[in-house]
Amino acid sequence: MGRERAGVLISFEGVEKVGKTTQIGRLAAWLRSRKLTVRVVREPGGTMLGESLRSLLLHSGEIKSAKAELLLFAAARAELVTQIIIPSLNQGEVVILDRFSDSSVAYQGFGRGLDVQWIQMLNEEVTEGIRPDITFLLQGSSFGQGDDKIETSGQEFFERVRTGYSKMVAEDPSRWHMISSARPVDDVAKDIQKVVMAYLWGQDDMDR
Repeated sequence: MGRERAGVLISFEGVEKVGKTTQIGRLAAWLRSRKLTVRVVREPGGTMLGESLRSLLLHSGEIKSAKAELLLFAAARAELVTQIIIPSLNQGEVVILDRFSDSSVAYQGFGRGLDVQWIQMLNEEVTEGIRPDITFLLQGSSFGQGDDKIETSGQEFFERVRTGYSKMVAEDPSRWHMISSARPVDDVAKDIQKVVMAYLWGQDDMDR
């Protein structure tokens, strides 16, 4: 993995219920089978502060302000970067993120209507300039079909979020990889593995 930093950062993005958790698990297992050290974390979460804020953000009706929501996500992210992501990358690990800074642009920016440029500046500060090496955008037919605060935001909200993701992909196509997840799980996993194989070892030979 001859990159500028010792480890590799891979993020998964997309709207709710498109299979991120399943594919993250598949990718982590596949990489571990190839003797790589893998750290899987989620946003918000991964630290004591992050998990506490996750409960507040997703399962509490107390947060009414979109700016407050954004800043709480940013606080969890700052802690995750400092405590988990940077140390893991410095040790040469592959870090797989279930959401990262792009989610704030898509959800609080395009979804909630906050200023995207301000969010990007905030992200730059709390992530210490760290960006994923690879970002997978999973695309399925689902919007919000759960019971937490984000999942129940409504179809129009999720349409705006999807528009935000599309714009980010267009602005940075080399980092983003759009993957249709409305297919058999194994087929989706193989497409993801091919991308990672090419990045890590410069080849897509799945029998490596």
